[in-house]
Amino acid sequence: MKKPPVTSSTFSFLKENVLSVTDVTRTKMLSEILNKYAGKETSEVYVIQNSKNRNAVGVLVDLEHYERLLRIQEALEQAIDESMTNLVLSRKNEIADIALFEVIDDNDFDLDDLVKALPDIELDED
Repeated sequence: MKKPPVTSSTFSFLKENVLSVTDVTRTKMLSEILNKYAGKETSEVYVIQNSKNRNAVGVLVDLEHYERLLRIQEALEQAIDESMTNLVLSRKNEIADIALFEVIDDNDFDLDDLVKALPDIELDED
């Protein structure tokens, strides 16, 4: 995946909002950030990373903002589910007239992967 170019706003974010765990623990920085979150919702995000372990990265975000993001995600997932249900219901009486070789040739489907996965598939007995 190609990385997007660094812009001035990206650079500014990295400079101001990406913090090392050492800086946060050895200064009053964490307390200052939490005080920024007090009293009002803010979308300001801080990335905290451990310089000794590249995979040790987390995000510090305002709780109210995070809750709002979760509600948006839930609403989006529900809308997608409803849309897919409506699509399936609208097509339930249609005849499937696509040949298997067309599905396999579409490059979105790997027959070898399917055959390998068959032993792992659990079927509902109900």
